[in-house]
Amino acid sequence: MERIQFGEFQFDTGAYELTYHGQVVALDPRMVALLVFCLDNPNRIITRDELQDAIWQGVIVTDNAINKLVANLRKILNDDPKSPQYIQTVPKLGYRFIASISKVGDVKGPNYQRYLKSSSNYNNKVLGGALIGLLVIAVFVWNSIEDTELSYGENSVLTRVLGAKRSLVVAPKGNSVSFINDTRGHGNTLWMKHLGNNHDDVGTEVSSGEYYIESLIAQTSTSLIFNGYNEGQCGWFKAPFTEQTNSIERAHVQRLGCDNLVAHRLTYATKQEAIWLLGHARNHEHRNTLYKVNFESGVELVNIALPQDWHFVSVDLKPDSNDLLLIAHNSQGISRLFDFDIESQTLSMLADIQQQIEFGIWGQGGDDVVYVSASKPTQLQLFNTRNNKEQTLVSLGDRICCELARHPNEKDYIYSTYDKNIDLNWQTAGFELDNSNGNERLPAFANDQVGIYFASNRAGHSYIYFQAPEQRATPIFPIAEHAVLRGLSVSPDDRFVLLNHDNHQLWLLDNEERKVTQQTYLDGYGFAQSWINSTLFAITVKQNKTRKVRVYNRQLQLVAELPSSWVRLMVDKTDKKSVYVYNQQSELYRFNLADVLNGQMKNGALLGEIAHFHQGVIEKGVLYAGNDKETTLTTYKIHDDSLQRLSQKRFDGYYGFDVRDGQIIYASARAFSSDLYTTRAQ
Repeated sequence: MERIQFGEFQFDTGAYELTYHGQVVALDPRMVALLVFCLDNPNRIITRDELQDAIWQGVIVTDNAINKLVANLRKILNDDPKSPQYIQTVPKLGYRFIASISKVGDVKGPNYQRYLKSSSNYNNKVLGGALIGLLVIAVFVWNSIEDTELSYGENSVLTRVLGAKRSLVVAPKGNSVSFINDTRGHGNTLWMKHLGNNHDDVGTEVSSGEYYIESLIAQTSTSLIFNGYNEGQCGWFKAPFTEQTNSIERAHVQRLGCDNLVAHRLTYATKQEAIWLLGHARNHEHRNTLYKVNFESGVELVNIALPQDWHFVSVDLKPDSNDLLLIAHNSQGISRLFDFDIESQTLSMLADIQQQIEFGIWGQGGDDVVYVSASKPTQLQLFNTRNNKEQTLVSLGDRICCELARHPNEKDYIYSTYDKNIDLNWQTAGFELDNSNGNERLPAFANDQVGIYFASNRAGHSYIYFQAPEQRATPIFPIAEHAVLRGLSVSPDDRFVLLNHDNHQLWLLDNEERKVTQQTYLDGYGFAQSWINSTLFAITVKQNKTRKVRVYNRQLQLVAELPSSWVRLMVDKTDKKSVYVYNQQSELYRFNLADVLNGQMKNGALLGEIAHFHQGVIEKGVLYAGNDKETTLTTYKIHDDSLQRLSQKRFDGYYGFDVRDGQIIYASARAFSSDLYTTRAQ
């Protein structure tokens, strides 16, 4: 066995396994073949024709397919095409692998053709005799048991239309999939793709008529069930619809009144003509509860008790049954599968899975659950709840996200992928940023040194990074696979980084020890975190309809809690004498810190009224208020007893921003694409 070292990576030529600092990096077969070909042909121009012959083996593919494969490998290698370390683009000619290569072993090097032609990766000349013996045994065993397991080695792309694919629904015994295409800024559109037409890469847009569709719920042989708006009224609708329909007619069944209910996952029970959904009351804590929506009788809350640390995240109805699949997870990264009988209203535990699964569905088999792997989000997994056996159905280069449906052929699955690049940006020129093709987000300036902290999932693994001017970003702390970071802020002395995990848990990362030294669970939904000084920080916690500002110390002990009329606390990075508190009436006050800690909230000075904002930073007497929904940044000059609006401009800082010396760094989505695929069972 031989290992080839290039940069921070090693490639095992025997196992065809890529590692980054000792951790395995997931690659699909074509990415492996491309990497092997590059390692076999370093420092020379590799043409696209060579790649087509070597990797696709004579099958004609477009330049876009080759470019996308190269781009995906670059993303894995954390390689910037503008300043490459590994793969250099040679304009109009092809590519060149420019990294220095060293061998860490003495066995014969890799051969990409051997990899492509042999899925077993065995050397037949050496192991021929052993394989014959194993084959005899395998045939004996194979004939002694019933073969029911399908092979899922191939996939087919269904759509290549711009936009995010959401809400997949398939008509029972039909031959089409309907979905919502979200074009980000141009609204939701309804599309239909006929599964038997492999020559149609787009599908057909269907007019939604008088409806704005928020999400599809189900499709029957005669109807489409969805929730959305009609003449400004929010509701659930059942409209006549078939595979030949080019537009949605007026719904013959409707149930209005969903304005006060936020629905995250929905499924439909055809026999009962009822919608089952996971959601929560609007403006309440984001803790999902099970609801039943009947078109005749209305909305009914279904009380299911879960421990406080557990949250429901996914629901699906097994076809032709009364069994709901409910998936819950906790902050420790464990998912629990439940079977809920909608007739008897009983909940039965099926299994625990050591991953934080965000969504899943019943499989085509009665005991199967299909979900996207959290540890390898490029894989689609099948889990048999009867024997706890797992099977990988899909392994891709792109991430699989958010939508799953059973194919009407009763053996395959339809799923969506997405490719999202989030980059750090300066509003005005700053030092050169070490962006990769990963998701750079949650930027925060260091305070005692020059540089920035941020989160990224480069090379397939999430880390907290630090970058100083004229240096590459350095990983300082690995993030657990199940972690969903919602906030990152740095203490004034740079000693600690405060991390908000999924709005329900706080982690305190010690920069010197490079580990999380304190953590605490939030009995609510946490947001708007801000360091007050090197010892204290504030965070807003929403519980049902109330929002309260809490002050914690570095041991994560609660020091103070403000009355519910106050919703956000901030400090000026350059003036530690005062704190600024924002209330429910959109008013900003200035206080002495001692008064806030002692609950003396009548001693503040009213500065003025400010429009609602999602993110806020105060520096050198200027408030920078970011509104994510309206994608604007408004600045205000803070005077002794008033506020002066300075400017308002377009600003896409949805993934976080920070300010130092008037310099603004922010994270925004640079590119987003999404496609639909189907498995091809054999």
